[in-house]
Amino acid sequence: MLYLLVQQLLHMGIVRKQSLYSSISIYIGFAFGALNLMLLMPKIFSQEQIGLTRVLIDVCTLLATVASLGAVPVINKFFTFYNYYLKPDHNDLPKLTLLVSLVGYILFFLFTVIFKDLIVRKFSGNSPLFIEYFYAIYPLTFFILAYNMLEAFAWGLHKTIASNFLKETGIRIASTIILLLFAFSGISFTQYINFFWLPYAIAAIALFLIVRRTGELRLTGGISNVTRRLGRRMFVFSSYVFSSNVFSLLRKTNDILIISSLQGLEQAGLFSYATFVISFMEVPQRSMYAITTPILATAWRNRDMAKIQELYTKSSITLSIAGMGIFGAIWLSHNNLVTFLGPEWTSISNIILILGIAKMIDLITGVNNQIIQTSNFWRFDFVCSILVVIISVVLNYIMQKRIGTIGAAYADLITVALFNLIRYLFILIRFKIQPLNLKTAGALLLGIAGILLVQQLPFIWNIYADTIIRTMLYITLFGAAVILTRLSEDVNNMWRMMKAKVWKP
Repeated sequence: MLYLLVQQLLHMGIVRKQSLYSSISIYIGFAFGALNLMLLMPKIFSQEQIGLTRVLIDVCTLLATVASLGAVPVINKFFTFYNYYLKPDHNDLPKLTLLVSLVGYILFFLFTVIFKDLIVRKFSGNSPLFIEYFYAIYPLTFFILAYNMLEAFAWGLHKTIASNFLKETGIRIASTIILLLFAFSGISFTQYINFFWLPYAIAAIALFLIVRRTGELRLTGGISNVTRRLGRRMFVFSSYVFSSNVFSLLRKTNDILIISSLQGLEQAGLFSYATFVISFMEVPQRSMYAITTPILATAWRNRDMAKIQELYTKSSITLSIAGMGIFGAIWLSHNNLVTFLGPEWTSISNIILILGIAKMIDLITGVNNQIIQTSNFWRFDFVCSILVVIISVVLNYIMQKRIGTIGAAYADLITVALFNLIRYLFILIRFKIQPLNLKTAGALLLGIAGILLVQQLPFIWNIYADTIIRTMLYITLFGAAVILTRLSEDVNNMWRMMKAKVWKP
């Protein structure tokens, strides 16, 4: 029921069809993710082992971004230029970015070997399990890096449905299979970690085959005229945006790394659960980013400010509606989640609330990050990212030292609010556009009203029935209110299309 609402909310003009299918595949993936993290892992692993798997994913995602050396943002911004001016036989961008990423991976490997003693000192006290299985970062980082590269090309070739399915659904289905094998075959936790990289390898290989079938990517010899003309610009761009992306990812992952170092993998596991629950709110955002990035790049190339303003405004109201729909359903069932996990998880409720507010701030401001990164002012994003990540790391360390794990949630709220405020003001001042209007405020007020109303219901039968009924009631009330108040033209158009199909004579 929940994903049907989000499907309706994501249909905005040119991105309607792809957003729909991407959202469906992503939500199927999140269902498998919930099965893995919420149901299977607590029954199979200890809280410390669960924390290790979450830390490995966060660490390797960060390392893969670093190892790319800026190749991915270059593909996102310049692949449309290469496709426009060159035939596949002469397009040398795939070869160049592959070489750069291979060099980056080798440098990452050497770095971890040289500084392994420092890493051991930082984590051996509170997270000895991370040190024991440190070797697992090498294959996992490699395949995440490979997938990120292929995903960038897939976006440029408008294969977003396939890339989103593999990333959000395929990896999680493969992970479910491995977890079930672990549960029923009696393999050890060490053997499980030894195969932890396998789902990512399967996804990378599958996406490679999909992209290769298009015939648009070939490892050509020589240097093209486009590279000679844009080479210097690409190098400067990649240097800035690569650094910006690394800092941005560090801002998102430093909290769990600091938790692991200061408080141990058990608390990292708790925080990762809260993060996963809130990540449901990111689904429409991820889908929209995947679709709008190449469209924004093309709009900047054509100097089409009207298209950029349209995407900016519609992304804000669409993501606001989707975000309130999902957050309301999550918050109304947070007590049931604690009951399911156990009394030692009680503090997860406050963390979910704070992280949810932070994510709503991020959603309300629309595709501000993509607008800046695909424009000629991407250097600003670099400077901004450095400032915010420094603030994030300092806040996380200080607040976790003082108030424990919940300090990481407050640090995230402050940094997300600051980051989006800076981006919002920059786009407003430089481009004279902004995404917010009274309809955005209306979506927030309707969502809050729906939450307060449904909260008045007494507990219904058991945690499963209570969760389902509260979710369905809230989504129905909120969805009806959004449609009746006509907050979004795209939502209302989709509603009319659905009615026409359901009640077609």
